[in-house]
Amino acid sequence: MVKEPLGMDNITLNIAITGETGSGKSTFVNAFRGVSVDDVGAAPTGVKETTSEVTAYTHPNYPNVKFWDLPGIGTPNFPSDTYLERVRFEKFDFFIIISDTRFRENDVKLAQEIQRMKKKFYFVRSKIDDDIDAEKRKSDFSEEEALTKIRDDCVQGVRGLGIESPQVFLVSSFELSLYDFSLLQETLDRELPELKRDALLFATPSVNLEIISKKKEAFKTLSTSIDDQFGFALVKEEINEALLKNDQRAAAAKITELMMKEKKIRLNIAITGESGSGKSTFVNALRGLCDDDDEAAPTGVTETTSEVTPYTHPKYPNVTFWDLPGIGTTKFPAKKYLKLVGFEKFDFFIIVSDTRFRENDVKLAQEIQKMKKKFYFVRSKIDNNIRAERRKRDFSAERTLTEIRDDCVKGLQRQGLVSPQVFLVSSFELHLYNFPLLHQTLDRDLPGHKRDALLFVMPNFNPEIIRKKKQALKSKMKYYVILSALGAAVPVPGLSIVVDAALLVGAVTEYVHAFGLDIPSLKRLSARTGVSYADLCAVIISPLAAVEITAGLLLKVIAQLGAVAALIAAEEVCRWIPFIGIPLSMGLSGTTTYKILNLILDKLAEDALRVFERALV
Repeated sequence: MVKEPLGMDNITLNIAITGETGSGKSTFVNAFRGVSVDDVGAAPTGVKETTSEVTAYTHPNYPNVKFWDLPGIGTPNFPSDTYLERVRFEKFDFFIIISDTRFRENDVKLAQEIQRMKKKFYFVRSKIDDDIDAEKRKSDFSEEEALTKIRDDCVQGVRGLGIESPQVFLVSSFELSLYDFSLLQETLDRELPELKRDALLFATPSVNLEIISKKKEAFKTLSTSIDDQFGFALVKEEINEALLKNDQRAAAAKITELMMKEKKIRLNIAITGESGSGKSTFVNALRGLCDDDDEAAPTGVTETTSEVTPYTHPKYPNVTFWDLPGIGTTKFPAKKYLKLVGFEKFDFFIIVSDTRFRENDVKLAQEIQKMKKKFYFVRSKIDNNIRAERRKRDFSAERTLTEIRDDCVKGLQRQGLVSPQVFLVSSFELHLYNFPLLHQTLDRDLPGHKRDALLFVMPNFNPEIIRKKKQALKSKMKYYVILSALGAAVPVPGLSIVVDAALLVGAVTEYVHAFGLDIPSLKRLSARTGVSYADLCAVIISPLAAVEITAGLLLKVIAQLGAVAALIAAEEVCRWIPFIGIPLSMGLSGTTTYKILNLILDKLAEDALRVFERALV
């Protein structure tokens, strides 16, 4: 038995293997675990349905890694409309959806539901060895052509059922060293949160020298490297310990430390591509700026980016967009590009092109992949294409977009990229085309502690993004509630409301900025959309939007909330009750803060929706 690496025992990885009955799920589970079908503990396989319940199979060497063999979707016991609820989707880190032929409607429905639940999924086309054996009987047999045909057929079929830019991997469970299993492992390795990558790596069979080399390197570094997320876990543990010991001062200090840590999470986004592709305009759009704003990245018909240039977000200085020079220029040749731009500091790369993606773009993507970084292809200036196509009699926006996307995907595939993801974007109309899908993909792929950093810098390009921001802000409310309760533990008349007012100013200011309801953001939105600042303000109802947030203003607003004002008065009275007064006032203070923040958050989210509708709809 292999001894589990140091630090791995607490990092669990739960992998769901699903698909329709007879697709080869159980065989794939066994192959990934490195066991034969007749080994003790192997998942049962057969020509009839063998998986009738959600069944966990631990890795023989790494018990913290579990493969969950799920029943086929669409069976009487597990109908497609309640499938995820029945299998308890929330415990899985990602899903692998398997089919031994084309992916069917149930597979796509499942993928769409998984996507809504903010989980990752991957399509695996199984039993490729059987297909190749059958094709070998033909006189004009070509393995490469057969694999391309199978892959294209799967991709087109899934896309036809509603999944854009699907990733499909061709696998033989009996010959993992062949076909796309290595690429699947690389993709999972790239997209998993850092804490879980080693858990996957050590559980993966050593199907090639590259995986063996990675395991060796991981063993070297595992005992000394500490991911930033451990820092968060440690502080949270210290908060709980201080609260259990009734040490209010220590708990308050640790909560403040955690909140500051979260605000300082850095996110570095690289925007690259060839000269003239629209990189700088895209950078400006992501920052909510017009091209002629003072802080905007320079744009023009000539090459405007000659150096690696950082542009911080106007409201969130911890998020930096790096406008990189075009790849393939004299100063930045393709071979040395990543080294010259300092690739290691970037969280992910967005490769932009306004036509087809060229050889240099593909070379760059392949190098980024080797460096274990994420990359995404963005086809820009889609509004220009749509305007040009509108002149044709038989114009169809949907058909035009499909043709552009297919052309980009096929071009990238011809140059050696398997299942590339391409997003069609207009930097002047982010609410249209694929920008929402690009954000969903980034949100799904980023480590958990960086998702909010990305979310809050996103412009309000649709109602869904506003809902997500509200949900993220609500999840942080507990920090303010606990700090408010701890402030009430000090037996000084009127001190609690002073402490609460200071807390609330910080919280409400964060809400206003996140929803883009501060004065500078509204003025920038007015400039970008052509809707006057006065018209945008006219639809705002909350007295806390489009103003400077002060303690005095907040206290006036709170005084108008009858039920909340009564709670504040009750808290001050309870404080002087012997023995039980302080605990009662702490509870009331926390309840009051929660009610205030909840009401304000609801109103500001409603205002953000009204502003969005006025500006863009």
